[in-house]
Amino acid sequence: MDQNNLKRHHVIRSLILAGITVLLAYLILSERLSHYLAPRLHMFSYVTLVILALLTIVSIRQIFVGSSVYDCDCEEQHKVPRTSMGSLLVYGLFVLPIVMGFVMPDKILGSDVAEKRGITLLSNDVRKLADVTANANATENANVTEDTKQTAEAAKEEARPNIESNSEATSQAATSPAQATTDEQLRQRFSNGGFGDFYTDIAVFLHKQPVIELNDKVFLDGLTTMELYAKEFAGKELETMGFVYRQPDFTKQQFVVARFSVTCCTADSSVYGVLVEKEDANKWAKDSWVKVRGKLELRQVDGYDMLVLKASQVEAVSAPKDPYVYYSFEAAPDS
Repeated sequence: MDQNNLKRHHVIRSLILAGITVLLAYLILSERLSHYLAPRLHMFSYVTLVILALLTIVSIRQIFVGSSVYDCDCEEQHKVPRTSMGSLLVYGLFVLPIVMGFVMPDKILGSDVAEKRGITLLSNDVRKLADVTANANATENANVTEDTKQTAEAAKEEARPNIESNSEATSQAATSPAQATTDEQLRQRFSNGGFGDFYTDIAVFLHKQPVIELNDKVFLDGLTTMELYAKEFAGKELETMGFVYRQPDFTKQQFVVARFSVTCCTADSSVYGVLVEKEDANKWAKDSWVKVRGKLELRQVDGYDMLVLKASQVEAVSAPKDPYVYYSFEAAPDS
């Protein structure tokens, strides 16, 4: 192969390396890297950017120096493609993702992915809700059992919820006994669960808030904590934000305010959320982002305690710059 033809291949390779370098730099500077990688891996991207920049410089130098300055026993493994079709195929495999990276818009994960992977709710997988919702709808249209009649007689003026719930007295019993007012009293209350100091600290931090703010920093750790101490958090006010997820078997008064959690990259993402109930819940479109505020109610689902958010306010919001949430595994913030 003549030197001019070889030089053209070096130019193409240099342009490809430069394109990959610029694309990674663009994702970092535009703060869009979080759409693909968890923050704890960003440092590796910075290192990769430096390495790519160095490789690009070396490749550009090779255009002028040529390939005759070194020799190796690689049995022609370093040879460039010999045909135009071979060059198009090999280099096209590298050019295509570069073009796609610049041309295709970023799209955050949504309901389509959540439906395939399933959502983890407070204490329950969303797939269990099919039976619960079916039972609720059947209860509204069927005669109540003898056991249910006794409860209904005690609360005739109250409408039945969509999902079979504990009575108001049961909910109050879970939250009313001698409300703890000091940190030490709260710690004693939550430490009896035996889940360790980490979740005890978070439980105390959350429970002390008049309105629990389940923001990005504490979303996952907060959900886990409220799952562990469901009875203690029943009756508390909560405010959180996420995208609307809805299954076909949900009632018109139900949706999940959900967030994707990313461990390493979006390929290993999982979905977490809180089941929300509101009379006009069906007005909020799937995948729209909302901020929800309401009171947590304790439910029994398949023998497990589950918290449902009875919303008093739902408002449309814009998706955050980083739409994903992460486990922090850090101590609770100082209140």
